[in-house]
Amino acid sequence: MTDDENRVAVARIKNYGQAYLWSLVLQSVNVPHALFSRDDLWIITVANQDQAEAVGQISSFEKENRNWPPPKEEPAGSFFFRDRQPPTVLFMGCLLVFYWITGPWQEHVFWFRAGAVNLEEIVHNGQWWRLVTALTLHADPVHVLGNVIIGGTIIHFLCKILGTGLGLFLVLFAGVAGNGVNVFFRVEQHLSVGFSTAVFGAIGILTGLELRRQRSLKGVLLPLGAGAGLLAMLGSSGERTDLGAHFWGLAVGCLVGFFVASFPSFFKWAGSWRRQLVFFALVMLVIFGSWQLAAV
Repeated sequence: MTDDENRVAVARIKNYGQAYLWSLVLQSVNVPHALFSRDDLWIITVANQDQAEAVGQISSFEKENRNWPPPKEEPAGSFFFRDRQPPTVLFMGCLLVFYWITGPWQEHVFWFRAGAVNLEEIVHNGQWWRLVTALTLHADPVHVLGNVIIGGTIIHFLCKILGTGLGLFLVLFAGVAGNGVNVFFRVEQHLSVGFSTAVFGAIGILTGLELRRQRSLKGVLLPLGAGAGLLAMLGSSGERTDLGAHFWGLAVGCLVGFFVASFPSFFKWAGSWRRQLVFFALVMLVIFGSWQLAAV
């Protein structure tokens, strides 16, 4: 079935993550193609002369990465991990609830005294868990709402591609690494909090994915535009605004996204709901474990 005189559709599916994966496969073998949405379906089209190669490459990839024996019937509890339906509202709602518990920035309060990024404590006393706990704290209502609204939208879209578990795991990794690199390059005492470093990490991951998939700047305009909107909402000169951490979160995210997109087989491997659940459990373990260490 052709979309115009010179192009033919080689895939019409509802699952965006699967369509994105096949797009990566075609990109890896240099088959020009387009991926777009129409009538609730994701469609991949190629030039007429590339149809046989595109179908063959997708079929070969699926055959080589098929898991045997076939998976058993999946329980209803795996819905969020099986069907790429990220529980974004639930996850971002946890940030709001935690802000309600901690309140705004107060340096003498336990949460901020024990959990904020503190260069002296991290470098001289080895309190590395602050790189994690600081992501869960926010300085004021504008700070937390900006991360929940804009950041939640970005992370939801990312998890539609990668799955809930892997998506959140990579976002956490980019946020922690961004905080870590920022501390490494600073020389003066420094205090900061906020999930925005992880949000910029998510923006970077989307940018890296699109750069690897399209090898052009076209696909990065939306995530970068969202980053600019978040920066505008949070401001650039607030007392707890950390532009360095934002930059490094974005940079680490770009590298992570590009690296992950370079291995389509990893996408296939990580698509299992059980593996998604493992990644999600690791995220929870790192966050709760870090706060346990902070409380000691």
